[in-house]
Amino acid sequence: MTIQVLSEYGIKLNRKDNIIEIPGSQKYAPKNAYIEGDYSNAAFFDALNLLGHNVTVTGLNENSLQGDKIYKEYLKLIGKTQLALDDCPDLAPILFALGAEMGYGEFTGTRRLKLKESDRGRAMAEELEKFGATVEIYENRITVKAEGLHKPGETLKSHSDHRIVMSLSILCTKYGGEIEDIEAVNKSLPDFFEKLIRLGLTAEVESKNNENQ
Repeated sequence: MTIQVLSEYGIKLNRKDNIIEIPGSQKYAPKNAYIEGDYSNAAFFDALNLLGHNVTVTGLNENSLQGDKIYKEYLKLIGKTQLALDDCPDLAPILFALGAEMGYGEFTGTRRLKLKESDRGRAMAEELEKFGATVEIYENRITVKAEGLHKPGETLKSHSDHRIVMSLSILCTKYGGEIEDIEAVNKSLPDFFEKLIRLGLTAEVESKNNENQ
């Protein structure tokens, strides 16, 4: 995507294998730009449709180079076949949550998840078990199983990870629950909960500032 943007603004470069050479003394050519929607964030709202809600996501470029564009196909396949996360690790938390909802999910390419904002495989395993799911973690594969989920009997942890917060929140729209330290969403989608409320869902947000007053 970076190479595409550079080219659109008149920057020439040479790419061979894993090496990119950018000649110096170039100037950017100004032009109007269209900022396309973010597929990784859109996935959370589209996921609501698998939990009985009716949501339409717009503003996405069908010809986008975003790797997370594959989420639309994965929403159709989850619970039916093994899904590879090698090129779309940011989708892992919400797909794990949906795997629990569907009763089964098997995912490969999960080794990288421990290098994200949290160890996302283990973080989601810990939280999904509070809903009644069973998560098995292997070297580069994760399976999620469930025979009916329920409202968590204890507070869910954010693990200081924005995608963990949003994934658990989506599941909570059906089963209910309380999540601590939700401020992590500010990293990528500060108005996430406002968007849920505008969709007609119930979300009570209490900030740390209010708790300290």
